[in-house]
Amino acid sequence: MSKETKANNSSRAMNNTYGASLEANTLAMLDSTGAKDNRDANEDRLQYLEAVRAASLVPETGIPPTNKMYQAMFRILRFGRRLELVAASFHLLTQLHQRYPWVYIPDGKHELEIVDEAWSPFNFGSDVDSGEKDISVRSLLFQELIQNMSKGVDESEESDLKILGNMFLFKYLVHVLKLDFIPRNQVFEETMNWSLLKESSLNLLLASRRVNFKLLMKDCLSTMCSPFDADGNSISLVELHKGMLSAMKELLVMIIELDASKKKADSEGITNRGDGVRTPALEIIVDELTYDEYLLSNFLKVFDDPKWKLEIVIQYLTKYIPKPSVRTRRSNTPQADDLKTLNGILKTFSNGTNAKNITKKIGPAVVQILIGHGFLAQLAISNTNEGDSMTEICNSVIAAFTNLRKIEIIPFGKEVLFTAEMVLKAKA
Repeated sequence: MSKETKANNSSRAMNNTYGASLEANTLAMLDSTGAKDNRDANEDRLQYLEAVRAASLVPETGIPPTNKMYQAMFRILRFGRRLELVAASFHLLTQLHQRYPWVYIPDGKHELEIVDEAWSPFNFGSDVDSGEKDISVRSLLFQELIQNMSKGVDESEESDLKILGNMFLFKYLVHVLKLDFIPRNQVFEETMNWSLLKESSLNLLLASRRVNFKLLMKDCLSTMCSPFDADGNSISLVELHKGMLSAMKELLVMIIELDASKKKADSEGITNRGDGVRTPALEIIVDELTYDEYLLSNFLKVFDDPKWKLEIVIQYLTKYIPKPSVRTRRSNTPQADDLKTLNGILKTFSNGTNAKNITKKIGPAVVQILIGHGFLAQLAISNTNEGDSMTEICNSVIAAFTNLRKIEIIPFGKEVLFTAEMVLKAKA
């Protein structure tokens, strides 16, 4: 046994000893609280949270909380009846997970470290509820939580705590999914070890038979695009709503990236029937946006991941671009590979007939929204690895709008044209 292994084992044993002592001392503060909702009980809960913070976060070498301590903190987050308690438990839990990750990539290494028997707010062992005392989150509850995100924001003052509590809970759960998924996906891309992602909390969550994946995606879109009256709500609710939308976008991006990684694994033949088959998230999103101009416009405004926004625009427009004929010369028509890039698609609009036909199918406003957001996403990425310089793309955008001259250019379209012209001037 190496010195490093001995040191790690010794440190782990010492932490276990200190952890057991810390657990006994801190949980004793909650012994008399039960489900009580009075001043003394809530004070005891706040003192418990402060004691955990003092032992685990404040010292340079803190003591990691035990699973029972995490469970007690999560219980406060889920069932707390005071906003101060819910907020305090949320912030403490997120800080603890950052300080003591259960899945991580050690410095200088290209492998994943996973802490055995680490606590998780999720429970994927069974889709059958084990009773009211079980506070862990199951797949069905997570989907119901998302469904509730788009409801009740403008309800009576009595439900404010429930609304805020659901938002805090959702933000926390997405935070946990993200800390688990990102290092796994990073190592998967380097090693093509599918089992790392197969065992991720996100994949286990979506693989549940109790989750209607298509409905889940629809609920995410609906929540992200639902109107919210900032003027009619408190500052705390407005800020938390922004945080909830940010978490919803993070969840959506993770799901899309999981699908992309699974597609890679499928192409390598390293998946099996047990991994299941579902419609990719991007395909569902494009289908939902196709027949709803309001949803399309609002979604592209709030969804700010340029890589996947660009892919959504490309997939959307590709559905309406004439497919190249086998008998047509390659030099005179866009080929399938050309339609995988924004510039390739924009070149289709250089043909007046194509531009007219596409606009007739999907509407002049939608065409401008798609071209505009696709261009802005490409500009944000600033990736010319495809061989398309930004100068060429800007010229293609201007040419596309020129071929749309017979229709009214919406304000957003004018902004996009102005941006393209400014980029060209800057590069001149």
